[in-house]
Amino acid sequence: MADADLDAARRAFADLTGLLEDAALAASTGQGVNNLDEGRRRFKRLSTTMHRIQRRLSILEGHLQ
Repeated sequence: MADADLDAARRAFADLTGLLEDAALAASTGQGVNNLDEGRRRFKRLSTTMHRIQRRLSILEGHLQ
């Protein structure tokens, strides 16, 4: 694997790690939901973060192949 590809894979993995931390934070704050509207907002935030994670995983997979 070329150095540039390895660096790109490292960056993608670092981005993914950050997104996983964001998802964990969103999930933990979502445990204190008091009403349905707040729950929907937190679910949307978590859903968006999970979608970003999925995209980053695809990018990482491409770099590793």
